[in-house]
Amino acid sequence: FTSGGFFHNHNPNKGKTLYGAEVMVDPELRGKGIGKMLYQGRKQIVEKYGLKRIRAGARLRGYSKFQEKLNPAEYVKQVVEKKIYDPTLSFQLNQDFKVIDVAPNYLFNDPESLGYAAVIEWLNPSLVTQKDIDKQNRKIKTFLEDEKLVLEFLPRELRRLVRKATFTLGQIIREYEGDKFYRRVEYYREQLKKTRKTKSKDRLQTLLNDLQKESKTDRQKLAHAFSLQLELVNICEAAYRTWRLRHKPISQGVKSKLNLTYVLTAHPTEARSKLNVEILNKLEKLFIEAIHGNFLFNDDELSSKMRMIWLHPLSKVHTPTVLDEAEYMYSLIFSPDLFDFILSDKPSYDLKLRTWVGGDKDGHPYVNKDVMRDCLNRSRSYILTIVQLKIELVLYDLDKLKLTGKVRKSEVDGLKNLISDLKKMQIIKAGDGTRLKTWTMKYKSILKNASKLVKKHSQILLINRILQLFPAFVFPIELREDAGLIKDALKNSQSPIRAMLNELSKASGALDITSYARGLVISHCESSEDIDNACNLVYQVTKTKTLPIIPLFETKEALQHSKKILRAWFKTKKNHDLAVRHWNGKFETMLGYSDSSKQIGVLPSRYLIAKAMVEIEKVIKSVGIKPIFFHGSGGSVARGGGSLKEQIAWWPNSAIDNPKFTVQGEMIQRQFATKEILNSQCIHMANESRRRKIRSVQLDQSPELENFIHLVQNEYTKLVEDGPLLSKLLEATPYKYLDKLKIGSRPSKRPGNVVSLSALRAIPWVLCW
Repeated sequence: FTSGGFFHNHNPNKGKTLYGAEVMVDPELRGKGIGKMLYQGRKQIVEKYGLKRIRAGARLRGYSKFQEKLNPAEYVKQVVEKKIYDPTLSFQLNQDFKVIDVAPNYLFNDPESLGYAAVIEWLNPSLVTQKDIDKQNRKIKTFLEDEKLVLEFLPRELRRLVRKATFTLGQIIREYEGDKFYRRVEYYREQLKKTRKTKSKDRLQTLLNDLQKESKTDRQKLAHAFSLQLELVNICEAAYRTWRLRHKPISQGVKSKLNLTYVLTAHPTEARSKLNVEILNKLEKLFIEAIHGNFLFNDDELSSKMRMIWLHPLSKVHTPTVLDEAEYMYSLIFSPDLFDFILSDKPSYDLKLRTWVGGDKDGHPYVNKDVMRDCLNRSRSYILTIVQLKIELVLYDLDKLKLTGKVRKSEVDGLKNLISDLKKMQIIKAGDGTRLKTWTMKYKSILKNASKLVKKHSQILLINRILQLFPAFVFPIELREDAGLIKDALKNSQSPIRAMLNELSKASGALDITSYARGLVISHCESSEDIDNACNLVYQVTKTKTLPIIPLFETKEALQHSKKILRAWFKTKKNHDLAVRHWNGKFETMLGYSDSSKQIGVLPSRYLIAKAMVEIEKVIKSVGIKPIFFHGSGGSVARGGGSLKEQIAWWPNSAIDNPKFTVQGEMIQRQFATKEILNSQCIHMANESRRRKIRSVQLDQSPELENFIHLVQNEYTKLVEDGPLLSKLLEATPYKYLDKLKIGSRPSKRPGNVVSLSALRAIPWVLCW
């Protein structure tokens, strides 16, 4: 009602509801009838201005005492029935208010109400109609009889955006498909809404029967209509979140910065076509503009975009290539506003970005040196365009001042030469790093003698950040290969991972190889020999030791033996020296969530990872090295996601300093939708890390928990090792459709027709499970 606390929806001319935001009486003067007088004053305002009602939030001051016994709605019902006395709500009920709902998130950090309030209403007796009374009674009945669908708090602005988007989509469907088809869409929508109020399957069965009578073409159109509706709800939410975040002060600690690294991956990637992604992004911007402009929509542009999205298939027509996935990711990251924000200095965190797209050879039959080079070239193209544009903006400002006589021709010529030289570096080939280093030295030389206008120009400062974060003018990749194939590559000159390392070595030239690739992850690392093999391969091919080797512990056995593996590896002095001298005194290990969840179940996997982190930290710190933990997690709880506070609650202290996560394909669009959303996520991580550092964490031994997890694991493995039962499980999930959906460049299933847990790809299985 308060528009998220900002009162943007206040309308003194057309508004018919008085909202009571706050009323209070000095504690020393309570009990004298002042509260009643204030409420009487509110009613007089309603009568004076001809308003229909008063609404307010009644903070549930006594709820915390009953939280173990009653949910908020049950508590309010007992207050209404006078079985419980609540200091706030009971008083308001005595002032003739009625309860029509319960709202969460009313007040944050309120220990008495735990954030809950009753939504109360008083109708003006001099204006009220029977229709108004009936409407209020229906709301009261719906609330008291538990018929209301309880959703998360949905603000008015978000509902308004969704209504506008839905209405416009409906008009476009009617325009193209006719009134008869439009009424069919509305029929299914309304019938589905009614299923919320019943547990009976009859209505769903009726709907299924109706769908089977539709033609194949109409079923396709119906699926398209409802899929688009869900997409529009998503972008409305992103637009609303962006608007809220622009108004909301965000707490940022400035004592120390969090070093935060995101590794963007593409499995499973976006199922939407590139054109639809572009249209949805433009629609999102329209919604953001509208919510800022008091909901004044550009209806013609909105309808035009809706027509395009209705006429174009939502999903990809062809299976995407690795390069398509890279292009999709880069189109988000390198959008001007977002990329400038990524480059800018932030008070509470430093954000670094990497990607597996083009570097993840493990399990991906289509990644090789050519694909890797193509992906690097694609990011090079974006960055060169951005750098050139920034230099041109500086030249544009200098051109405005040329008549003042304070602009040096040599300065202008130097900047123009930099642009000319950039055009020679479009394609990455042997000696690329040497050419880049020459350009960088020339750039710094020009800046050294430049005027303050140029040297401190905002665009020049951003170019300086590009050189820090992306020194090779590429989006840095992380390589990954299976331990067995790395061992084979030591002798096999035709090995794909060997060819990829060789390609990077030839390209890096005078730059360090880490400017292009930041590490080599060893999949299925199960011994110290696996780490040795990777170190030997990198040095054998590149003649450098600076590329960090990162063991990935992803199976039950690898996690259990991680302590033993690392202890054995660090026993050798040259390995210890390698980490100290060439890896900046750090050693990184990666933890696999999806594979371990697939193997033993979600809870046993998470507990095993928690124990492994504690043991890994002890081993690495005992030899004077700083441990870094790389979490191969996704957005869902089953893949290591969920509540950030709960994710990091059990991490050892060293994991808090330099958190590193994968951001999986389905989360990239959400997290990088706008700079406001990205900033909010990063600040949230920084703040939670700071709070977590205050307290030490110790993983206590609990025989009861160990026994419970053992039982869970046994039940899970018994289930998935039953071939016929596993086949039925797969039939009951979307797994069998994954080959038909164009959602990623890698196959969704491993070769062969035998149904077994080992044949299932981890991420599709965990998502379906």
